[in-house]
Amino acid sequence: MNDFGFLSSTISVYYETGLDANDEPIINSSTYRNVSNNVTAAQIQAVAQALVGLTDYTYIETVKTTKDLVAQ
Repeated sequence: MNDFGFLSSTISVYYETGLDANDEPIINSSTYRNVSNNVTAAQIQAVAQALVGLTDYTYIETVKTTKDLVAQ
């Protein structure tokens, strides 16, 4: 039977930095690597909001991406 082996995780934090000429929101992101495999969603959310809280930007969302190896 095959199992998954954890390789790495990242989080991308998305935030609004202003409006363009058409009054559409400008969305930027910051990506952070080396996220622990056993971190909870609540922990990620708290860190992401704290990071954006250090800026004048509006927080939008956070995406966690995990890479796993399918072991044979």
